[in-house]
Amino acid sequence: MVEVEHLPVVDVHCHPFLNRGSVSAEEFTDLTAFGGGSRKYMEEGGVEWSDDLRDELQAIKRHTLYFKRMILDLADFFGVEPDVETVIAARNAAVAEDYSRYVARLYGSVRLETLIFDFGIPLPMLDVDQVKSELPVEVVPVFRIEPLIADLLKEDIGWSEFRQRYDDTISDALTKRGFKGVKSIIAYRTGLDVSPLSRTPDQGLQALDAIRRGLGGGSMKKLRDHLLCRALELCMDHDVPMQIHTGMGDFEVNLVLARPAYLMDLLRFPVYRSCRVLLVHTGFPYHREAAYMANVLPRVYLDLSEGIPFAAHAARQIVRDVLAMAPVNKVCYGSDGYTLPEINYTSARLGKEAVKAALEDLVAERMLTPADAQEAAELILAGNSRRLYGLD
Repeated sequence: MVEVEHLPVVDVHCHPFLNRGSVSAEEFTDLTAFGGGSRKYMEEGGVEWSDDLRDELQAIKRHTLYFKRMILDLADFFGVEPDVETVIAARNAAVAEDYSRYVARLYGSVRLETLIFDFGIPLPMLDVDQVKSELPVEVVPVFRIEPLIADLLKEDIGWSEFRQRYDDTISDALTKRGFKGVKSIIAYRTGLDVSPLSRTPDQGLQALDAIRRGLGGGSMKKLRDHLLCRALELCMDHDVPMQIHTGMGDFEVNLVLARPAYLMDLLRFPVYRSCRVLLVHTGFPYHREAAYMANVLPRVYLDLSEGIPFAAHAARQIVRDVLAMAPVNKVCYGSDGYTLPEINYTSARLGKEAVKAALEDLVAERMLTPADAQEAAELILAGNSRRLYGLD
């Protein structure tokens, strides 16, 4: 048997949040759901808001297996019936009594000890110290490049100043502001098909000049591709990991161009071979590609976030699929949790179960010894992330 209950958990990819106080069952559903759309989404499509539309969207979100699993987990934690209204009432009472103590109990029950936060959402960016003050766990901030790019594009500056401020802001975050890594969601913007030849500063200059003159011609993609290359170089300079979003996300992501395999040319280019790169979300549903890349590219890692918990009962199979190719010392647990602490909790609980079940399968199939499987659980749930981010 693989023992996981006592093992600490590091959530290698998630997003910061503050205490929202009491929330209604409708608000809780909206804040924790992965899909199902929103009022804004529907109204932008010309659909008039109504009680019937609200009920339709709520039903979609509450009928995902992930949401049902979360309610079951919280009902078990509070010792109440697995009913949404009952669970939220118990949750709100705990928050009102002492939010930080509630989170400590919640996370302590699954030994969730470290949250590595991408501070790129929500915007405006939350204050790192305030987030740390509310959460009774280790908080490790990661700097996202896209808000910086958006801010610089609003400025009436030329390429020389643009490039200098880009470099200086990232370097300052890593050396003076306590950030432990860098993150990009270029998959959401222009896709992952980034040529390593985009690294030349001339491409950045030409692209920004074309943008300023309204010429188009793929100039925004050329600029973003160059700035991703530059971010990789800055990560190497400062010896920190680079996170790159791959695979599924919200409705805005271009899922076709978010396939991890599009990054092969970039990450195997000699200049970038020393950079430690984490393929966020394991590229799910293209997670087999990400696992292969972690096998053949020595500095490429992957995390299990988003597939766990949002693909719900597929968690066990995702772990099995990933371990078919990825070395066990390059797979990190993550959740992609956001907005409320309960997402990270149920994900950690589900993640532990999935890792345990998948590894026990592999022992039964004579792929691992029991000692191998126990070591793998320790590495996936915490050890790999702590080593990658230098947390020990």
